[in-house]
Amino acid sequence: MGKTVGRRALLTRALFLAVILTTNSAAFAANIDSASLTADFAARDAMPESRVPRTKWYEKGRFDSWGPHASEYPAANIPSGCDPVQWQRARVIAVAQKYIGLPYKHHHIPAWSPDEGPGLDCSNFTAWVYNYGLGIKFNSDVHKQADSPASPGRRLNQGEPFVAGDLLYILKGDRSEVSHVVIFIDEGHIIDSHDGSVQIREFKGWYRTHLSHARRIIE
Repeated sequence: MGKTVGRRALLTRALFLAVILTTNSAAFAANIDSASLTADFAARDAMPESRVPRTKWYEKGRFDSWGPHASEYPAANIPSGCDPVQWQRARVIAVAQKYIGLPYKHHHIPAWSPDEGPGLDCSNFTAWVYNYGLGIKFNSDVHKQADSPASPGRRLNQGEPFVAGDLLYILKGDRSEVSHVVIFIDEGHIIDSHDGSVQIREFKGWYRTHLSHARRIIE
């Protein structure tokens, strides 16, 4: 058991370092100051996650098990002199990496921490990343995100290459419906809230065999 956990931790660390190197290289190529991607995190962390005051977060009967809904964050200030599309895509990955290790929970916001503790599920994670990072707020229900009038961005055509920040929707095991969403990093990696927590994972197996479609928010 201990060896298995140890190997998993080493693999996670290796994936994280590989993605950091890839992200930094891409940022350099796009003339992006990587420090600019995270420079305002402290200021955003000081903003209220929900319009509902914290004093009312845990009032009995006020919310369902998902807790209060997220506030709408302001748009990001894109630095001058860089490609704004590439910066925003890199920003999404930087924000997603900020939450590595956050537990998988059916919550709307990461700070809400009832008896089972804080966390986000897959589609609340993707919605949160875009809201916190870019001020782009969209529905956090996985089905409405995937394919509905409320879906964000554009559904990609079959065979269209993915880019960093694309949302990939994954089918259930029986392929009956979409049940999961991840953020594409590069051809070998995705990041999602799944199997216990937010992690960078290899883009293989179920993620590929049960891929339904993708949506692009930034272009």
